[in-house]
Amino acid sequence: MERTWLETIQLLGLDLQVAWILLMLAGAGLANLATAGARRLGGRTGQGRRSAPDRPLDAWPTQEWGPSH
Repeated sequence: MERTWLETIQLLGLDLQVAWILLMLAGAGLANLATAGARRLGGRTGQGRRSAPDRPLDAWPTQEWGPSH
């Protein structure tokens, strides 16, 4: 008995893999829309970038540097 193309696809699980990929892509798209909507409403998501240190004291940690060996 010969298989049809649909039975072959189902046997390989390709239909489930494609459905899972489409579901993940839809979820990623919704997440992008949600973050864009939150930014548009004025809310900040995540942390901003830290500015460069202005003073030399901010450039180096306060601990003493030990020997490299």
